[in-house]
Amino acid sequence: MTVFILLIIAAALGLAFAAYKYPAAYRVMFIFVVPVLVMGGFVVLMIKIGDLNASVKSIYSELHHIQKDAISDQLAYQIRSLNADRQFLKMFLIYYISGFAYLVFLMFLPDLLNLAKGRHRTLRDMDGM
Repeated sequence: MTVFILLIIAAALGLAFAAYKYPAAYRVMFIFVVPVLVMGGFVVLMIKIGDLNASVKSIYSELHHIQKDAISDQLAYQIRSLNADRQFLKMFLIYYISGFAYLVFLMFLPDLLNLAKGRHRTLRDMDGM
């Protein structure tokens, strides 16, 4: 897991460097990468939502077959599985939205830096007056 986190950090720093040094190339890469990321995210969401739907149907059908005060091991396992899927979807959406926001921020990074440089020059010119 630590190696995976380090790879993510290295990729984020590499993207930041590319966005700063080569803004035109980063924008071209952004235009081609964003649709792939969006479609990949939708595929993962569809698979997980289908899995959740199957779990809910299975739990619902098992509820009719158990006694009033008894709970089966299968039902407990399915409830834990349902909770695990819910946690996965929550974390996936948090990371997916955060990563997408970071890519958009990097797209506008050169413009923000140019704006800051222009403002710095304006302030320096006003101090000279």
